[in-house]
Amino acid sequence: MKRVLSTLFILLFAVNLSFAQNVVREDALWAKNALGTITLDGNMSEADWALADSIQVIYGQPGALPTSGWGPEFNENSIFDPIRATVKFLVKDNYLYLGFRMPDSSVGGIADWARWDGILMNIRDKASPNRPLPAVEFFYTWWYLNVPQYIQPGTPPRFIGRFGNFNDTTRTPEQRAAWDAGYRTVGGVSCDDSSPDQAWEVEMRIDVSQLGYNITQASGDVVQLNFSIWDCDWVHGTTPARISTARAYFQYPWGNANGANAARIYARPDVTVNTTNPPLAPVEFTFYNGANKPAPVIDGVLDEEVWTGAQDLVIAWDDTVGRAAYPGIGPYQSGQYQPDITPGVRPPVVDPGYVKVKYFHRDGFLYFGADFNDQLIQGTSLFDAVDGMAIILMDRDSRASDNALEARMLRLSFDSTGALKPGDYMQTLLDSSQSAYAFTLKGASTINNNNDVDEGYVIEGKIQLTTILGYPADLGDRNLFFGTVQYDGDSFTDPALNYGTRTWFMREHGGGPALAWVHLSNDGVTGVEDELSTLPSSIELYGNFPNPFNPSTKIKFATPQTGQVEVAVYNTLGQLVTTKVVYAVAGAQEVNFDASGLTSGIYLYKISLKNAFDGAVSSATGKMILMK
Repeated sequence: MKRVLSTLFILLFAVNLSFAQNVVREDALWAKNALGTITLDGNMSEADWALADSIQVIYGQPGALPTSGWGPEFNENSIFDPIRATVKFLVKDNYLYLGFRMPDSSVGGIADWARWDGILMNIRDKASPNRPLPAVEFFYTWWYLNVPQYIQPGTPPRFIGRFGNFNDTTRTPEQRAAWDAGYRTVGGVSCDDSSPDQAWEVEMRIDVSQLGYNITQASGDVVQLNFSIWDCDWVHGTTPARISTARAYFQYPWGNANGANAARIYARPDVTVNTTNPPLAPVEFTFYNGANKPAPVIDGVLDEEVWTGAQDLVIAWDDTVGRAAYPGIGPYQSGQYQPDITPGVRPPVVDPGYVKVKYFHRDGFLYFGADFNDQLIQGTSLFDAVDGMAIILMDRDSRASDNALEARMLRLSFDSTGALKPGDYMQTLLDSSQSAYAFTLKGASTINNNNDVDEGYVIEGKIQLTTILGYPADLGDRNLFFGTVQYDGDSFTDPALNYGTRTWFMREHGGGPALAWVHLSNDGVTGVEDELSTLPSSIELYGNFPNPFNPSTKIKFATPQTGQVEVAVYNTLGQLVTTKVVYAVAGAQEVNFDASGLTSGIYLYKISLKNAFDGAVSSATGKMILMK
């Protein structure tokens, strides 16, 4: 069975890559496998470092998209020697190696806050069952708070975090095995400004297997991290005007929280320092151009042809199976939260939220259509109990206090009158652009009426990207950084039973925890009718509808010629669940799959065609989600 599962995984991976766009992502890079031994002495003289992928972290210059930045900590106008660091990445076995070179005329620090040089990093803990993943802090620094007596000329930086100690400088062998580093000061002595230094360099090694990663498996892994470089100058000197502190960071500045975004560090055994062109990291989504279809009317009814082929995303409360199928790091950064409507009380969620959102773009607008299932639709002024949604986008022409792109939270939720009202930045967008939205109630649904059972509602809208969100008329680099959150609250006769929930894909609010990288393709939206109109050159899958489903779904595909088609369904253990054989003529096909006897979960299906003339077999593989 392991061999079957491996084959299915490879097929699924190939299918996914076939739809990925060739986009260079600034938040993703490779840590190539080192062929030699890395000695942690701060001297990156090993040949492997010269072949490693690297990034630059520079104070005063725009950082890597989408959420890197820089800023001062104190004495902004006195920054004498700004940060200009180079950071390199390697792996060996299950160790992640990082090499830092930081030109600096004053290396070291003292015990006071922000009066030190350092590398502040976190790696998201994949071993944790929590979603989103919690952050594990790694802080290598001259911040000797609680132990200032150790600061003397030549003092090395110390280790703070899970595998270090905040109140002393001792470390156990287990801590050293999990995280270790070596440094050197170039051209000077740390914590001594009697003469200028030239730089400080660090070689760092982290056992990422202790955080749930396995970069030695054939498929590799993606380590989720961020870090900031801190630079304090001349606290040991005699020129007060030179004393200052600044920081510049890659995706997020802090080590003890999960926010803004996570860099994706790819590693795989077959990608070594001798690999000159490793594969590009795939985007999470591609939103296609709907200009080849009639433009939809923004009326809250998703009945236009263009919606058929739009990219869709399902966000549902307690949907661990569906969330596990999200692209990229979506399974680890997406999540849900139930705030306390009554302090200290969290009643059961009896009507969990569910929405299927579709997206495409055209003429400088992002279009979205959201279909909500909801048995109790309510409007309220209490934020934690509203019904509605928000789309979070990064403004390409505005930077926040740390000089990173600013997040715009575009919220639509029902108020106590039953009106769908804009919130956060949505009203500004509506006032300053041609953005628009509308909603309809499904069936006989009502708002704020507990005497009936509602079906749900639909929100349809368009967001103008080319006005105050900073995109040029041609969409520029066509990169969109985004997340979506669903709000669902329910109220009852007994107030103790009232609750609110929010469930999100990647982005819970303007601050994090992460962002999807979306490519705004110039390729047109393809509806099902377009896919089925011509014969493919090989067997093609068009997915299964509905998906998720309960208990049955139709698997749609097309064949290039007449032949015997086998539909085989497997569970995620690679075990064969069922097979069905049909005789199909060339062209569009669909096969009904009934899962009445199966449990909820992810299932893989493989469509195989046996040519009636020469007996050759071709196949394609897809994935479906059963939700009962």
